[in-house]
Amino acid sequence: MGMNRTNYSTSSRTWSRGWLRLRLPFLLGLLALVSVYAWQRMQFQRGIGSVESLLQSEENAKAISALESLKARFGERADLRHMLARAYRQSGKKEPFERQLELAQGLGLRSEAVQAERFLFEAQLGALESLESRVADFMVSNERMFDDAARSLVFGLLRNQNTEAVDRFLPLWESQSPSAAWIPTIRGMMRLGRRDWKNALLELEPALEKHPDFLPLYLQAGMAYQGDQQFERAEAMLDRYLQSQPDSAEGLLSYSEVLRKLGKAEQALARIETILSISDPSKPIQPSLRLQIAKLYLDVDESQKVIDTLSGLAKLWPEDVEIASTLSQAYQRQGDEPMSASYAAIADSGQKQTVLADGMLFELLNNPNRTAEQCYALGHLLLHKKSRENGIYWLEAALKLDEKFAPAHQDLALYYDRTEQPQYAAIHRRYLNAPGKP
Repeated sequence: MGMNRTNYSTSSRTWSRGWLRLRLPFLLGLLALVSVYAWQRMQFQRGIGSVESLLQSEENAKAISALESLKARFGERADLRHMLARAYRQSGKKEPFERQLELAQGLGLRSEAVQAERFLFEAQLGALESLESRVADFMVSNERMFDDAARSLVFGLLRNQNTEAVDRFLPLWESQSPSAAWIPTIRGMMRLGRRDWKNALLELEPALEKHPDFLPLYLQAGMAYQGDQQFERAEAMLDRYLQSQPDSAEGLLSYSEVLRKLGKAEQALARIETILSISDPSKPIQPSLRLQIAKLYLDVDESQKVIDTLSGLAKLWPEDVEIASTLSQAYQRQGDEPMSASYAAIADSGQKQTVLADGMLFELLNNPNRTAEQCYALGHLLLHKKSRENGIYWLEAALKLDEKFAPAHQDLALYYDRTEQPQYAAIHRRYLNAPGKP
């Protein structure tokens, strides 16, 4: 019996030592796996925090790039797709927004979050009935999303040309979020809309000191400095903005015009040509940007490039003053007097009408009781003679006051036909009960 106990004890100790030798590598391996998991989780959370900061600063393009990198490292996740949807919502890009939101929902994003995102986008577009009251109800039910909802509300009100409601709402927003960077930005934007450059800068300059990472401030400040003829400062602001939003047509237009004023047309051309070379070739260049490119070619004595750039646009908009004037100068430099004189006549005739635009704009901005006819008159003039984008704004303003106002629908259908967007032209043609192009 003693022998058996001894043998058993010896075997037990041998087995225990063997198990310890086996268990140690197992435990070390398990510890390594836990450490790797913890490290990856820390990296993921750090990446999410960085993206959140980018979204707060409206650095939407950088946020999208960072989220794509996180997705490549950590795989498909509902929260990543949700943040991508948010970035596209803030950028105002509806189709990619919807695509990301659908993918997020397929990966398990709660239906309440999906509905909230769609609600915010519709509010941002000004597409909701009873916009103010519905957003107010949303704010009560979603207190943590107050700033998101406030942003969408203001964008929707501005899209609907309801600046009085924006003026009423901003103090309430400020009382809830006194440090929200959008508040001075929007106040600056509204000053810019009235061409009140100096008071716009009084809003924007302190905001830039307080919020140096908030991207929209750089665009607004750049345009304010441009209007105030502080071109060096405008160049710096707009250059900073374009570093983050290189394909912004609005930013490129302002930046290139500032560089023209500074005698740097070649630098502006190089910037635009570089951006266009890496842009989606299927995406059409805005008419205003195409015209700007032609002006830059004129500045550097490339008259044939001016003609090549504007020939198609001149056929679409034969009555446009700036297109005609730029082509007249290009043909004159080539010694083609008949063509130069022909375009000069168009420019001179249109110029006599466009001098009225500033007075019409001032009257509309200061008239809370403006009519659809008044908005249409300015929109029609701008669309055909001076500025497509601003013309569209006032034509849409006319329809906000009278959704059946036929002349505005006719102009908008014409615009979308000429810019090869038949789906939008069809929307306006339905109001005219007239199939086919006008």
